[in-house]
Amino acid sequence: MTRIDEKIKFLESSEKPLSADIYFIEGNEYTYIIDAGSNDAAFEYINSIDKKKIIITHFHQDHCENMNRINISDDNLYVGKHTRKTIGKGTIVETEIKINDGINIRILPIKNSHAKDSLCVVVNDEYLFLGDSFYSSTKGYNVSLLHDEIALLESITFSKAVLSHDNTIHDRDYVLGNLKEIFALRQKSQPFISNELLRKYE
Repeated sequence: MTRIDEKIKFLESSEKPLSADIYFIEGNEYTYIIDAGSNDAAFEYINSIDKKKIIITHFHQDHCENMNRINISDDNLYVGKHTRKTIGKGTIVETEIKINDGINIRILPIKNSHAKDSLCVVVNDEYLFLGDSFYSSTKGYNVSLLHDEIALLESITFSKAVLSHDNTIHDRDYVLGNLKEIFALRQKSQPFISNELLRKYE
């Protein structure tokens, strides 16, 4: 377990099995958990916390498989529409949700190229937790979705960005700067900026 600040810590991702980073945000009444992972260590730690609310960033197995064995009410589980279809439970987030529990939390839907119906989380207008929304799909970046993602991020107040599967805390300029550089590579009449094209500019 690694602590980011006095209120936030995370359990690092694993490769075998593939399991995402799990973030724990300590409020006055509840612990807010971002993603549930897929490995036993994540399950056991999450299960040991009595008063918890869980936010699943997207439906991919490495982020949500443990929800199949975590008992939690829909009121305490926040998910996107496709995640709800995948795990069969949770409150669907389609517009911003704000929580004040000694810390200020914003849960927002975020359009992105990696996974549909994703969520991001902002804590105290400082930390932005993106899950995998910074990353491309196997095809690359969808131009329209990337445009909308950049617009959303520009509208959000944050100074530090946290990406799953990445132990570095990035600043706002890194995230927005990289996404804008990728967007600038778009080509007329092409709906995707391919990963092959991106590799040419690495």
